[in-house]
Amino acid sequence: MSFKKQVIFCLIVLISGVAFFQQIPTTSAQTSCLNFSTNLSYGDTDQTYGGPVLSLQDYLQSLGYLHATPNGHFGPATLAAAKEYQAANGIPSTGYVGPLTRASLKTKTCSVPVTSTPASVSQPVTTTIPSSSESFSGGITSPATGQVLALGSSTVITWQNPPSGTFNISLEQPGGAGAGFVASNLSPTGNSNQYVWKVGSVYSSQTNSNTTIQPGTYRLRLQSSTYGASSNDMVSGWFTVVAPQFSVSSIVPSVGYADDTSSVVLLGSGFTPATTVYFDSNYSSLRGNNQYISPDGSVLVFTVPTSVPIGTHILYINNGQSSNLITIPFRVTAM
Repeated sequence: MSFKKQVIFCLIVLISGVAFFQQIPTTSAQTSCLNFSTNLSYGDTDQTYGGPVLSLQDYLQSLGYLHATPNGHFGPATLAAAKEYQAANGIPSTGYVGPLTRASLKTKTCSVPVTSTPASVSQPVTTTIPSSSESFSGGITSPATGQVLALGSSTVITWQNPPSGTFNISLEQPGGAGAGFVASNLSPTGNSNQYVWKVGSVYSSQTNSNTTIQPGTYRLRLQSSTYGASSNDMVSGWFTVVAPQFSVSSIVPSVGYADDTSSVVLLGSGFTPATTVYFDSNYSSLRGNNQYISPDGSVLVFTVPTSVPIGTHILYINNGQSSNLITIPFRVTAM
């Protein structure tokens, strides 16, 4: 073999090898199906590990977008990673994991190879377009009239007969004013006549973001994704949304560093901007530095100041009033 042919052969082998190794990350990144039933946004936190935020973080990390350790909390690192994913896939780079991003994730991770039809065989395609007068039969059975729901809690929305086309679940105030979308583009065959709602969490088309409603009186409407609201839609009875009780269900992690950098997440309800975490006594000089409080009051993120000594401490979580006080143990360790 001449020297010129040897060079050409080596180049072919090198290019083939590069193309092979470039395909490996794509394959490994698609090991789990991400078919989220709810939207995800900054501040969302899994109550237990293995939830939707952690699954999203694992996938974004496998693609090289997320450089922090997955922890089940949708924080700044996850927001930046989601924006990178959206920019790379032609989706508005907002960081909000809404219907477009959810559909993209599902397509990339849940697709099943389909055997192609030979070109010589013609397959007719039938498309059914619902009429504008299409109505939803049955009604929403839960929440019921007069029911009281706490912000941040979970409730199951149920209805009788499924709609015949894709539909949205919207939230309304008295007088018919829209308060946002609870869910969008649901399939009539894939939801088993129910949907789990984190009470108060809605998507606002006005701000193009996930938001939390204020306490008040509301009802739900199942409306066509294509035609919007109709007088024939299913609607629920009027129910009341109230502010949650002040509580702490868990702390993640329960051991941390006094570096004023590492985040500690409190999960519970009733957190407000006035909520303060004190160390060893109520209103002590040592207190956590709040970094984030979710709009629905279910998540509080703080850091431990460097002045807190190593050892076991009691956290006094004060909601702005001496009567609203919760105490939990917390250990500070050396790095």
